[in-house]
Amino acid sequence: MVTKKIEQKEMRKHFVDTLYDALEGVVSPTPYLEITEGDTVDVKFLNGRGRLPTPNSTEVTVLDIDTASMFFDDFHVLYEGVTGVGKTYTSDALFNTVFGPDGHYTLRLSGGVLGSSALEPFTTTTLENGVPKTKIDQEKCQKYGALFIDEINRGDSQEVFQVVDGKIHVNGGTGYLRIPIPGKDNKYKGLAIIAAMNPADAEHNSALELDIAGENRFLKFRFPNGVAEAGSSQLEKKLAGDLHEGFWDEFSKRSGMKGGWKEVYPIVTDPVQFPTELDGETKEFIDTAVGYVGYDPKETFERNVELMQQGGLSPNFSIDINHNDYKKIRDAQGTLKHSFVRRDLGKIKDLSRLLGFIKGVKNGSYDANVKLNDVAAGIGVVLESKAITGTDYGSLMALVNDARSAYADVNKQMGIPEGYGLRQGVWQASINAGQENGFDAYINTLRAGMEQLNTQAGSASQATIRSRILADLAVLEHFSKTYESDVTAALKAKGEETFKGFSELYQAKKAEASVYEHRLGSIVR
Repeated sequence: MVTKKIEQKEMRKHFVDTLYDALEGVVSPTPYLEITEGDTVDVKFLNGRGRLPTPNSTEVTVLDIDTASMFFDDFHVLYEGVTGVGKTYTSDALFNTVFGPDGHYTLRLSGGVLGSSALEPFTTTTLENGVPKTKIDQEKCQKYGALFIDEINRGDSQEVFQVVDGKIHVNGGTGYLRIPIPGKDNKYKGLAIIAAMNPADAEHNSALELDIAGENRFLKFRFPNGVAEAGSSQLEKKLAGDLHEGFWDEFSKRSGMKGGWKEVYPIVTDPVQFPTELDGETKEFIDTAVGYVGYDPKETFERNVELMQQGGLSPNFSIDINHNDYKKIRDAQGTLKHSFVRRDLGKIKDLSRLLGFIKGVKNGSYDANVKLNDVAAGIGVVLESKAITGTDYGSLMALVNDARSAYADVNKQMGIPEGYGLRQGVWQASINAGQENGFDAYINTLRAGMEQLNTQAGSASQATIRSRILADLAVLEHFSKTYESDVTAALKAKGEETFKGFSELYQAKKAEASVYEHRLGSIVR
């Protein structure tokens, strides 16, 4: 049992530091990407090739991703890479260290009539009246802390989806794949899952493309091949001794916490310790960037202009489809198998939280504070995961960097403080004016902010981003005028009561038009 109470951050620190120390002689660091931050963000996919450290840069390795992912229950990691690069080895070393040989399960799927089942680790077969019947084994559903699924694109997709979703169904029975969190009634830690697959190319003719429904359930990464880079330094890395016992003994010494992995791990990695919501700036960047990097910017621009004009506002900028800038964008987007879907927005958020936590480990804070650059990197990783097999890294991330740079330029122009979106900044300035001088001052200030944004755009990225923000503000103006009496009452309430009044009005009226929820949800909620 756990015998000492310590702060969650201190637990995280001891757990991650002890784990990295335990695996130092076992796993060779495989660089995945580097995030360099400043006024803009530059994300480079490293493909196993490390770079000399520079100020404000963070190198993210495969082990960083695997380790950080254990702290989150709402997403899982999928690696695509050729045979022999270390997909299985790295995950097996991690899981064996944390959970021991009996606390995790490696499931190797294969196609055909004799293919293995993803449900196998959680079921049992008995004879009933001489007939074999498979049932869910409830004890097995709470036996494991982690599962590694190899060749995930060769198994029964419906069974795999059940396992990944943490809820399985067999012959009328239901099982939940989770372990109890000690000291918390009816609270559970989900199964840590890492999956791997070979690319569906000519060299792996038995591998199939994982369907979109499958990919959407994972954060997908291309596993880097760092063999040539690491060279002979990998020869000394090997699994030896009892990593599991050594890890937990050392963790106990550092933290003062006692108990086996089932008593301690769920507490240390309890996912409720990290915030799930993004701030106004990061939400706004997702809104503005997705329409630029994942879709035809011209179509996104025209849709936004349609809303602007419905609100009586015409843009003072446009997108030139004959410009080389636009053609390069469309060429890069031509490498996508498909564009963003609903689940991708959640994946961008999840990746941002994952990268935020990794950066927190690297800078010693052990927090998971999500910044704008984490979101930009998250969008880039999701976008690259949608690229056609065999496509080179980088061209899609270049679009994200363009969007991040354009967004930074507009922020600088408007003088919006960090953490606030442009829409929020204009709206709150309008609120302040309205509280002092009434509804007309509120509308006039809102219009003035829109006019300040409605200036020439030097690129397709700037035009797309400006059009989205202006369209959303045009919707806000229309909403405010439609419910003028309610807005006036909220403005008279003063202070935080004004924002509370706006939020209640939005909640009461958002069902009147879908555009209200889509365009105002990140502003007034």
